[in-house]
Amino acid sequence: MELQEIVAKLTNQEEKVDRTVKELELLRQISTDNLMAVLELRKYHEGLSREFKEFKDEMRAFKDEVKAFMRGVEEFKDEMRVFKDEMKEFKDEMRAFKDEMRAFKDEMKAFKDEMNKRWGDLANRLGTLAEDIFGPGIPYLLKTLGYEVKSVLFDLETGPKGKKRQYDVLIFAEKDGQETVWVAEVKNQAKPEDFEQMKEALELLPELFPPVAGLKIIPVLAAFRFPEGMINAANKRKILLVRMGGEYLEPLNPEVVSH
Repeated sequence: MELQEIVAKLTNQEEKVDRTVKELELLRQISTDNLMAVLELRKYHEGLSREFKEFKDEMRAFKDEVKAFMRGVEEFKDEMRVFKDEMKEFKDEMRAFKDEMRAFKDEMKAFKDEMNKRWGDLANRLGTLAEDIFGPGIPYLLKTLGYEVKSVLFDLETGPKGKKRQYDVLIFAEKDGQETVWVAEVKNQAKPEDFEQMKEALELLPELFPPVAGLKIIPVLAAFRFPEGMINAANKRKILLVRMGGEYLEPLNPEVVSH
């Protein structure tokens, strides 16, 4: 074989070896790249697995929280159910209480109406009680003072319309040939202002009731109680004061009619 052929073959072999080395280097590089890719993929997969595990843990915790929340909701619903029942009972009790209060108010109104009626009856009775006691007694008192009683008028209402006046007791009496008319005002409790009212009533009497015209008028104030100081005031006005005494009625200032 010629040297040139040998050199050519060696060159050819060398080229093949170079190509093979390059191919192996390329294969190594590819393998290395693939290995790195696999490692990266594996690392990514591991990270993904960790994240998925964390997600599952979070979801498990979230489910537990949801379960706890739902239990709380159920407990709240139970409490609300109990509260509603209690409120219903309370409303029923309040309705019963309102009914009782309405009945009580009706009873109290009826009681008040009855008491008002009774107080009215009592007031009316008290208003006539003094007249019932003093009315018949004053004529008897005049007899003890030496007067002859001619006639007695009780609750005389006289005068024209719009000017009518009422007089509790009028007694026509005579003593020593002198005719007099006694005009008595009857009170439960006497007051100083009664004097002025009597003065006005006595001034109008001859005009309102002509039978007394020309007669001597003797005013009488009869009451169960007299305030202190009224006797002196009555003496100045020539008004006879009469009250209940040991022998039925007694004059407190008989001197005003003794002369």
